[in-house]
Amino acid sequence: MKKIIIIFLIIFYPTASFANQDIINLINTKLIELGEFQEPTKYPKGFEEKHMKGCKSWKCISDKSAKQMGLIFKRPDSYNQKNPGNQIYGMAYFEIFYLNKLKKNKSNLEKFKAEWPEKIIKGNEIASLIKTNESRKTMRVALGIDIKVSPEEAINTYWTLADFLQKGNVEKVKVDKSLKKRQRIISDFKNSLGQLKRKIEKQDLLRIIEYLEG
Repeated sequence: MKKIIIIFLIIFYPTASFANQDIINLINTKLIELGEFQEPTKYPKGFEEKHMKGCKSWKCISDKSAKQMGLIFKRPDSYNQKNPGNQIYGMAYFEIFYLNKLKKNKSNLEKFKAEWPEKIIKGNEIASLIKTNESRKTMRVALGIDIKVSPEEAINTYWTLADFLQKGNVEKVKVDKSLKKRQRIISDFKNSLGQLKRKIEKQDLLRIIEYLEG
């Protein structure tokens, strides 16, 4: 009987332990990616002209940015087609939105890290922060900006690109059918790979949220 119990422990307990360690490692990676709140010392010129006048506090800047971000992401595709830089400006505002959320959750993060991984303190708040950061990460990846790049640098990159796109004129150009077909095949292939990657990432994120929210 003792041999049976020992065999059971050897077979099943390590599996559970490895499963827990896997999710803990995933969460540790996400915690590193969250970064730390640090208010930008410089903003793009266009941003300063729009939002810095009469704004002397971080709260004022972040509130104005959140409002503008909401307006930008609500605009229809027809507007975005005529204003190709619009959504890129929105990404810059999202960086500020995220920074503000990170600032608000500073105390929650400290409490969480003090007990992690033995205990889960403020799990819901940390899960929400990780989800927001995953959205920020997706935006950055779309434009080739590494998650390790500082928010200040990311904001400047977004704004510079958006300014450049806004200066261009949108024109309709006739394209050969064979080129369209090839482009469609390449696009479908890229979409398939992208969907697979996103599916894996989504599954990992769902596991993290479930673990933290219990």
